[in-house]
Amino acid sequence: MKKILIIEDEPDVARSIKMYLEKAGYTAAYTLDPMEGLEKLKDFDLLLLDLIMPKISGRAVLREMKSRGIKTPIIVLSAISLPATVGEELAREFPGLIFVPKTSLHAQLLPAIKKTLGE
Repeated sequence: MKKILIIEDEPDVARSIKMYLEKAGYTAAYTLDPMEGLEKLKDFDLLLLDLIMPKISGRAVLREMKSRGIKTPIIVLSAISLPATVGEELAREFPGLIFVPKTSLHAQLLPAIKKTLGE
């Protein structure tokens, strides 16, 4: 069973995504602390990463993963619509990222996970 880590600063959102993933047959866990999440990543097959967080941004987490050589696949979650320039910039800096708006989680998240995990 594939294991998915959620780094999300909103506890209710994190719990909701965790329950949704477990109902879909995945093992899921979440952390509200991005740095704690980085330390746990070695035990997971996929990271769902909130882009906008108050203390450490998702972009900073991506950069830290890159500097540490962490290769865990990532799906970026965002509550806002990204301007095309931001999405393009992130895609250039971190090739292969998949973006899923939180407003479309139920429609887009599972297909994105299956694509990312090669299922």
